[in-house]
Amino acid sequence: MSMKAGVVATLMSLAACGAEESNNGGTTEIAANTGSSSVADAGEMHSAIGTVKSISGSDVTIAHEEVKSIGWPAMEMAFTAADPTLVNGIKAGDRVSFAFTESDGATTLTSISKQ
Repeated sequence: MSMKAGVVATLMSLAACGAEESNNGGTTEIAANTGSSSVADAGEMHSAIGTVKSISGSDVTIAHEEVKSIGWPAMEMAFTAADPTLVNGIKAGDRVSFAFTESDGATTLTSISKQ
């Protein structure tokens, strides 16, 4: 599944249901919608490519390339996985494509797959 298709699938899942998890071809995606919150409340969806530096619980540090959609330069930073199972099979050193939301300074990893 391409990164664009993965992001579209995640957004459609968010809009269509309360909570859904799927594992497709090595890409794990989590979509969650609690209470009356909407996709807009969850923050804008962005995607990037990078190298996993470390994983500790649900915290994933990734050295990522530039993220044009949010105006970020290439950098190393931590993301919090929406669900710790997102990183099953991912380890430090893996080259990955990933999607995340950013809201009020919090970056939440919503999908990740090895390149």
